[in-house]
Amino acid sequence: MQFELDARPDAATLATALRPLDPDAKIALDGASGRLDVISSASSEQVAAALRQAGYAVQPVVQELHVSGGSTCCGGCG
Repeated sequence: MQFELDARPDAATLATALRPLDPDAKIALDGASGRLDVISSASSEQVAAALRQAGYAVQPVVQELHVSGGSTCCGGCG
């Protein structure tokens, strides 16, 4: 799942915000654009809520792109 952030936080700050929700979450951040890629067992709504609670304005991305070498492939296309 991907999100657009209004600020340009560092990845460590974002990981700290998501750790209580999912300690195994993986993130990739494109600091220049503010696009955040999250791989987590939590739902998109839960991740967005955790980021908002940490003080970030976030919007889910409608059309996901590869971020920093991360993959948006779920393997379901066959």
